[in-house]
Amino acid sequence: MNNIFKILFFAVILVGGNVGYSQVIDSSYEVGTWPGFRHAAISYTFDDGCSNQFAIAIPMFNEFDFKLTLFIVTDWDPNWADLQKAASQGHEVASHTITHPYLNQIDIEQQKIELESSKEIINANIKNNQCLTLAYPYCRAGDESLCKKYYIAIRACQGFVEKSTPNDFLNISSIICGNLGALKTTEDFSKKFEDTKKSNGWCVLLFHGIDDDGGYSPIPSKTLRESLEYLNARKDTFWVTTFVNAVRYIKERDDVSVREISNQEGLITLQVTDSLDDTIYNYPLTLRRELPDGWESADASQDNKAIKTRIVEVDSKKYIMFDVVPDSGDIVITKG
Repeated sequence: MNNIFKILFFAVILVGGNVGYSQVIDSSYEVGTWPGFRHAAISYTFDDGCSNQFAIAIPMFNEFDFKLTLFIVTDWDPNWADLQKAASQGHEVASHTITHPYLNQIDIEQQKIELESSKEIINANIKNNQCLTLAYPYCRAGDESLCKKYYIAIRACQGFVEKSTPNDFLNISSIICGNLGALKTTEDFSKKFEDTKKSNGWCVLLFHGIDDDGGYSPIPSKTLRESLEYLNARKDTFWVTTFVNAVRYIKERDDVSVREISNQEGLITLQVTDSLDDTIYNYPLTLRRELPDGWESADASQDNKAIKTRIVEVDSKKYIMFDVVPDSGDIVITKG
């Protein structure tokens, strides 16, 4: 039967607990819970602009080719040149409000200023960076309707590992790290990472100070490095990414439609779409498809541009695996 007739609406494809949910997906395809069909996502987030975040953390993350998130209080004299440099290296610059207030203790109009103006200030100062996420000061949530108006996701600090799809994008849990937090030692981090792997979840880490820079709950730079070394040795298992890119991937994965529209000998064409705003949700999703009988390898392109592919074996079956951006043109798979 032609694959076009095998579309399963609102299907849930679960292979080894490592495949995500899709709105409409052809039965021949699987969507990775995380990029590369990794087992877990890890996001390092840093608050308040402490000096060693720039002097130590960013160079360390660049060394491992990992990306982090900086939540900035815009009235605390941030170094915009350093922040622009970080953004140009792929790190996220996001909002921690203007003055770091308890949002639940100020009125709606004051909250609006804190939420809207901090976003505008960051976007005005950082080129090629969309400020799309917020970290609640003191982890105290603000008015939900206002928060939702300005941000696609907001970090709090309930102390647990999130599921692969959080229950509430306006109140995403993080875990405080450092000498006043739940994660202090290298062993603490490695255990939490392995727990996240078991649940196929998303672990959001919250840092302030590093070494002796005066920041809250400082973490020794040695411990920070050792946590990154642990993840670097397991790159096929853990996806280390910014807060906003994890959100993008999750929402796209849970909304995506994958339709095979043509399957001729040696040539397969499919469409990958979603209903989200393409100016925000444009992160590549990982797909895989079992190779048809007689195919030993395959190549792929999207919108007539070659895309990187891998042939992987799962349960003695061979698959072509590739990353595509929804709503960015037809994908063509050709027999290699």
